[in-house]
Amino acid sequence: MRALEVARVALILGTLVLVCLMVNMALKPGRRSVVGRNSNALLGDRTYKCGLSKACPQRHFAFKIQTGSANIIGPTICFEDKILLRSTLNNVAVGLNIALVDGKTGKLIKTGAFETHNINNALKFFQDIDERTLVLVALFDNMGTVMNDELKQLFTKLGSSYVNSIGYRDNWIFIGSKGINGKSQFEEYMKNVKETNLYEDSPKTLLLNGCIPASSATATTATDSGF
Repeated sequence: MRALEVARVALILGTLVLVCLMVNMALKPGRRSVVGRNSNALLGDRTYKCGLSKACPQRHFAFKIQTGSANIIGPTICFEDKILLRSTLNNVAVGLNIALVDGKTGKLIKTGAFETHNINNALKFFQDIDERTLVLVALFDNMGTVMNDELKQLFTKLGSSYVNSIGYRDNWIFIGSKGINGKSQFEEYMKNVKETNLYEDSPKTLLLNGCIPASSATATTATDSGF
């Protein structure tokens, strides 16, 4: 009987020690809770929207765009901690991947994924967008050799500097807006050069992230390059 009482006391003491350790860890300075955050965000070891290294200023939207890896892993577009396009969502295509976002509210308008034979559908996708609409674009595998002059001219008007240079399996990331004043600063381009490619037939993956002012029809200043 005495041995049973000793065992009960030991169990109670052990439980109290464990509870104290757990409370101490929870209150330890520097720990950051991510409970309740969007599980779709590209967080990695970071804790801000879309995995940025710091928070965006007020009335700015966080974004992150990454091209695909060769023709195996598709691109990803994150906006305000929401994954808009990604292979696991089954909404990307080998070709041109686009998300249209309201530049005032940050709300998604629509997404589109256009394979190389769907150029006409890509042009129709841009009909009736207003000047506050942000256009987020990521290429996957190949699109440069099949984009016609009309589509290239459209992207030029949205603020692209590189769309006329895109060739076979080049990588390209872009954010622009209708009625932009000047050229967008949110654009990255990587040429397909076999001797320097990370993969034999495709250049390395491109990554672009930062903050865009709300209610702006011009994407001109990045606050977090993220490279």
